[in-house]
Amino acid sequence: MTSPDNNKDPPASSNAADQQEEEDNDWKVQRDQEKSYGDNAFRARDFSTAIHHYTAALSMDPTYHIILSNRSAAYLSSHQKSKALHDAQACVTNSPPDYFKGYSRLAAALQSLGRYGPAKDAWEKVLEKDPSNTAAKKGLEHAKEILKKTQQQEEEEQQQEKKKAEEEKAKEENEKSNNEDDDDDGGDDLDDFFNDVEEAADQVQKAKVEEAEKVDKPKATNAIKSHKKDLGTATSQIERLLQPNYKWRNLNPFFVLDIPPNATEEDISRRYKALSLLLHPDKNRNQHDKAEEAYDFVQKAKTLLLDDENKAKHCRDLAHQGMRQGKREWEQKSPKEKKETSLEELQTKNIMKIFAQVEHKRREVEKRQRAQEQRERDQEEEESKKEQNAMKFEKSWKQEGRVDKRVGNWRNFSTKKKSKTSD
Repeated sequence: MTSPDNNKDPPASSNAADQQEEEDNDWKVQRDQEKSYGDNAFRARDFSTAIHHYTAALSMDPTYHIILSNRSAAYLSSHQKSKALHDAQACVTNSPPDYFKGYSRLAAALQSLGRYGPAKDAWEKVLEKDPSNTAAKKGLEHAKEILKKTQQQEEEEQQQEKKKAEEEKAKEENEKSNNEDDDDDGGDDLDDFFNDVEEAADQVQKAKVEEAEKVDKPKATNAIKSHKKDLGTATSQIERLLQPNYKWRNLNPFFVLDIPPNATEEDISRRYKALSLLLHPDKNRNQHDKAEEAYDFVQKAKTLLLDDENKAKHCRDLAHQGMRQGKREWEQKSPKEKKETSLEELQTKNIMKIFAQVEHKRREVEKRQRAQEQRERDQEEEESKKEQNAMKFEKSWKQEGRVDKRVGNWRNFSTKKKSKTSD
């Protein structure tokens, strides 16, 4: 007769804990195995296969910083820059404090996307944790070099724009002397504005002459009323501020307020108040919309010259630059030409052109920046779609029970191995 088994069954809680530990070990084995496959493929420069295995590993442990770092490197090597950046950011977020490789991946991804400013900051983070890191030193040096070159390039472009503007002026004067028509590019707003600047210069000159003819200066208490009287009617000021190419003309706040660049803050304030009273939309209901638009330009001019010291200085610097250019042009003219064109007319024209050129340059830079941002968004959207498709595939793969089958096969293999060992 067989003797009874005197061993007690282990508690249910102990069995559950052992089973949970075994399951945890199983998925960790699977995760590490996928990582190993990915590492081997990466070393063989088979980046698509490496990405596939890293993705499989991350499906079991989505926040494992080492695999996020490795997949970021694989994405970058396969020119999937936005996805490389996404993984690098996730790696930094989920890394322990002493793991600096995430910042290396982040810096490399940012640099590949042309974001050298943030890349420089990331390289500096690496060197804070590992001052002897050669790759980080080289990356930081490269980022600084590119940033320096970019700044130099922008300065050179500004010089070229300035030179181009001077050449265009010389060409314009030459064509004018030969009675040639210089209106070749009718569709270009900036060219139209430059061709039309002469008219504005004449208007400003006329206003100055009329002002100079006045003998009696008003008292300080009646200064605003005097300014308002000098400005004429609301209709004439609306027509002045909304004449052809007015959006280019009104970039010059001195033109908007109809004051010289050396006007004092007190003069600016009085002229602003006088124009505001004259152009207020509520006082011009028969031409409300036009008055409102002209009134807005007056408000902007006042903001530039009175509300911000730095902007006011910038506007004065541009105006003085235009005055110097106008003086150089005038000095190069013959005595006969000087009789036909006054120094003040040339200075007024050059001031208006400089404000327009600066704005044109700003718009070009903004346009390039928007285009770059759009390219990056398009690339990120494309990479996001690919990632979503990959996630759908992984989800479908799991739902079909393939992961459980592989884990089950591994358990069966382990069980058989234990049985053979016990035998």
